[in-house]
Amino acid sequence: MRKVMTRSKIVLWLFIITALLTGCRGGAPATSWPGLTVAEGVVYVAAGAKVYALEAETGNQRWGFPGEEKKGPFYAAPAVEEGLVFVGSTDSNLYALDAVTGNQRWAFATEKPIIAGPAVAGDTIYVASADSKVYALETATGVGRWEFTTGNWVWATPLVADGKVYVGSMDHKMYCLDAESGQKRWEFEAGGAIAATPTLAGGLLYFGAYDNKVYALDAASGAKKWEFQAGGWVWSQPLVVDDVVFVGSMDKMVYALDAASGQKKWEFTTEGAVLASPAFAEGLLYVASEDKQLYALDAATGQKRWWFTAKTSIYTPPVVADGVVYTCSQDGRVYALDANNGNQRWAFPRTEQ
Repeated sequence: MRKVMTRSKIVLWLFIITALLTGCRGGAPATSWPGLTVAEGVVYVAAGAKVYALEAETGNQRWGFPGEEKKGPFYAAPAVEEGLVFVGSTDSNLYALDAVTGNQRWAFATEKPIIAGPAVAGDTIYVASADSKVYALETATGVGRWEFTTGNWVWATPLVADGKVYVGSMDHKMYCLDAESGQKRWEFEAGGAIAATPTLAGGLLYFGAYDNKVYALDAASGAKKWEFQAGGWVWSQPLVVDDVVFVGSMDKMVYALDAASGQKKWEFTTEGAVLASPAFAEGLLYVASEDKQLYALDAATGQKRWWFTAKTSIYTPPVVADGVVYTCSQDGRVYALDANNGNQRWAFPRTEQ
């Protein structure tokens, strides 16, 4: 029997984030939804009130931001480009940090907390905020280029591709904007809020929504190609590998769908909600769950190969680089695991704090 997230747990999730967005900071855990990015041998982690740069090989810390002052908590993965680390904060600012030193280069203030991670394309960075807006800024200076207003909070990192910006909003709509001007190309209304980044592959745009569905749209026009009914909210960004869409759901399931038709190929059941986007490498699909597990599945069949147990729930999308899987649990602990067998290489911090 399929295990669906209880109404009480859904209400708890909404309370936590609503309290955060409306200014009741005490209602939000300091280390929810850490995010991490791996670039050029460094793991950049945004967890709780800190952003860290760690050596990918050893887990040794290079720097931490901020110092004594308070700027977080941080809720999404940093973006790294041209020697800068960009990270949004619930203090309503987007920060640009020096990738080598962690020193602040500039900050851009929005009107409400930033839950989403930023996206960089060329000399422009795109960031969404709970003030219902999407901003385009100059990466070097943080000077604004344009802004677009949706009908509700935006928690999703924008997707930038082929001169367009695709972004979902809690107003139930997926928007396609011109990357240069911010002008709207099209919009599509789903049956529920959209809180995750879409994925573009083969001319189709894939995303999930709080109406328990996964959608595939024509990326050029916004016309719906197909939809798939899951058993719970779809908060996970879909991953497309060849002709298969992999996506998690709050019904504790991971689904493999035919990219062209949306027909289900297989499903895998965890013991907790799957909010994080999966990762893929060398025929294995890596899936994080609220049940504290990181699973490695055979991508062709959904069979479990190995699993790793963290100390707390995992809502952070795993990242695979050079044969290592990196993930971060809700308590802010970062793990580096062998991608083939799940053996732990290192964890940060070294001791319990």
